[in-house]
Amino acid sequence: MRQWADVAVVGAGPAGARVAELLAKEGVRVVVLDPRAPWEKPCGGGLTPHAFDAVPELEEVRAFARPVSALQIESKGSAIDVPLLRPVWMVSRLDLGRWQLDRATTAGAIFRPVKVRHIGKVAGAWSLTTDAGTIRSEFLVGADGAASLVRRVTSPKLQVELAPTRVAYTCLSGPPTDRAVLRFFPRIAGYLWDFPRNTHRSVGVGVPEATWRRPRMDGEVDRYRMEGAPCRCDDVDRAGAVIGTAQHDHGDFSKVAGPDFALLGDAAGFADPLTGEGILNAMISAELLAEAWLAGEPRSYPARARRRFAREFEIARVLRRTMFETEHGVRLIQRAAASPLAWASIWFMVQMIAEHAVEVRSLGRLVLPALQAAKERVRAEAMTGDTALCHCERVSETPAHVTRCSPRPAGLGAVA
Repeated sequence: MRQWADVAVVGAGPAGARVAELLAKEGVRVVVLDPRAPWEKPCGGGLTPHAFDAVPELEEVRAFARPVSALQIESKGSAIDVPLLRPVWMVSRLDLGRWQLDRATTAGAIFRPVKVRHIGKVAGAWSLTTDAGTIRSEFLVGADGAASLVRRVTSPKLQVELAPTRVAYTCLSGPPTDRAVLRFFPRIAGYLWDFPRNTHRSVGVGVPEATWRRPRMDGEVDRYRMEGAPCRCDDVDRAGAVIGTAQHDHGDFSKVAGPDFALLGDAAGFADPLTGEGILNAMISAELLAEAWLAGEPRSYPARARRRFAREFEIARVLRRTMFETEHGVRLIQRAAASPLAWASIWFMVQMIAEHAVEVRSLGRLVLPALQAAKERVRAEAMTGDTALCHCERVSETPAHVTRCSPRPAGLGAVA
């Protein structure tokens, strides 16, 4: 197979499929290469409310996603509930990938489920050697994740911080399915999550590279699953992946693109440095590149990315250093169980992150609701609940065979 394209996109995840859709819709000859897509990337799969503002097409995803209206935030035995102003939607990455790839191919992009083995230049054009032949293109897009081959070839000096994750896909019993759980650890800029999806839960942990090894990560996930949860469905599917977070010091985004290439999403290190969230930023980076390309200014992509992401990444890194690379975050969570002011501080940060509120005006709009929420919390009774044994059976669902259990009663027992 030998094929020519205006743009070759390596990777068909949120960034690659999105840029392929937007360019193909405008008549650009696009070929997308990914041997696994669509697939269940091991991650939480959360879509923040701001994602639906930024990418209106995501409204279609609500049909196969689950809304979460509150977070349970835990650390060192303390736990608090934080209601969300707008729900976060949890989605299987397999379902999201299938939806995105269908949109891309419907728009006219050509999808090839092949692995890229080698990237080089021939007569001024990119030459991609795949399992099924050669692809030639004028422009190359790297949307192939944190361990990007395209980045290693085109921009080897771009430093991306790698954050490994480990995930177990387990049953829907546990906390109420309209609530997600985040557990933080002392002096670790990472966290454990429990995100309910339509047919299963994604229970995982993500930490900076060279902090915890796989046995520790799997152990923390298993410890969480067993705590106060008589549902001991041990036969769970596990998987791991790596997230690429931002290392764009002093707002320098110049290495994410060149005259004839661009990097998107995790390949560019665009996952949020604080939360590890990558889906929305991947899709936004795709839109920024598509806008630059269609305007005849592909070299403007780094500047567009800097304007969009630099302030958000800077705030995320400050919060990460001050809250989670020290004991401050853990202590704040512990104080919030008894202090309305500490609880309001966490509520404010949660909404800021969920709403991507990084400008002074948008931050200011959260102050009064934070104080009102704190007053309501003072009046509210502490939540209590019981646990119950569950009945488990193996069912065939995405992302693989997962365990379905009868739901537990609302409440987790150990709460604020």
